[in-house]
Amino acid sequence: MPKEPLPPIEILIEQLHGTDWTARCDAARLLGQSRDPRAVDALLPDLEDSDWRVRRNAAQALGALRDRRAVAPLLSALNDRTMTVRQRAIVALGRIKDPQALPVLLEIVIQNRHESYDAAKAVRKFGKKALPEIARAYEQSGNEQLLLMLVELKYGGIFDMLLRLLESPKPSDRLTATRELGNLQNKKAAPILIGQLKIDNPLLQSETVRALSKLAATESIPAMLDLLSDDELYGPRSSVYHAVAEAFQTFGFISDEIKNAFPGNYPAMFNMGGASISLPEAMGLMDKDQSPILLDALTRFQNGSEEPVGSEDLLSGLMRKTLDAMAWKVGVMFADAQDAKQDRVKRLLELLGSGTALTRAAAALTLPWYGEQRALEPLSQLAQDTDQTVQRAAVWAKSALQKSISYRNQFGM
Repeated sequence: MPKEPLPPIEILIEQLHGTDWTARCDAARLLGQSRDPRAVDALLPDLEDSDWRVRRNAAQALGALRDRRAVAPLLSALNDRTMTVRQRAIVALGRIKDPQALPVLLEIVIQNRHESYDAAKAVRKFGKKALPEIARAYEQSGNEQLLLMLVELKYGGIFDMLLRLLESPKPSDRLTATRELGNLQNKKAAPILIGQLKIDNPLLQSETVRALSKLAATESIPAMLDLLSDDELYGPRSSVYHAVAEAFQTFGFISDEIKNAFPGNYPAMFNMGGASISLPEAMGLMDKDQSPILLDALTRFQNGSEEPVGSEDLLSGLMRKTLDAMAWKVGVMFADAQDAKQDRVKRLLELLGSGTALTRAAAALTLPWYGEQRALEPLSQLAQDTDQTVQRAAVWAKSALQKSISYRNQFGM
């Protein structure tokens, strides 16, 4: 459908300077669409209008016009008393991309003002030409948002920056550096990250394992297996063990095999010792047949609420129907997760017989997270495998699964 033609610019300018604020706001918006240079001179005074809505629309329109004459007034608008006006001025400066605005936008990011998110988006609009200035601002401030921009824009010196950050005494800095080295996918980081696995910090070890997985660093496998220091899935090292299992799934190319055994989008709804586990895994680790609390919740989800006694008003009826519909959907998701658990375990058991050692090891390390007793015997057999990596994976997996089942039986988890 063709767009309706804009009114003549003379009419829009007249409306912009009228008394009806709604007409003025509409005029400002349409002037921004006009691409007519005359609109800039008409809009600039409105950045100081008494009505914040007019100031907001004027800033937005000036950004759409992308005229450098608006840069200085828009920079002044960054001190406006209304946050929405400041935000629109930031967006406008990002669209115009004049170099004189860049230091100001970077400073907003560094100061972590309310508009820092908008300022970071505006800086990204400048693209690679802004990289040297972003790098200088990061070196002076250590601001994490600027670091992430440098990673995203593939700054040439980012690898060395991340390596330096990896030596920071602050744990949060090391976590950020580790994560971004993985995202950078530079294989040169692998030896350094492998060495970092020796640091006894479960959060850092988990992030390091995930980074090495992204680097496809199969040379880290022996060091990852060394992290399996006990068999406690419910303990403080749970996040490490889960990260190792996921890394092996990547190395053994079975991530899609697991997902496709019973397709579905199952969010990580539970956190166990820092490990975010998916719903099908949770259905195994917290068996509904042995957990009165979970069983009661599932029954309520699947059966819905009881019909109310007596009459109910319209609003109450609508609310009840909405809640019942939501409960039914959640109930279906839980029921599907139960089926997904069963189908995935079946597929993992099949993969234990794969001709590829890494696939067998990956399947073994994944099985404990689904809590199925029928996996114990196959894991016992796999512990006799000729490949040492598979042996180590199977021995640990069997022990972890036994302990998980024991806890379920003992405590009704």
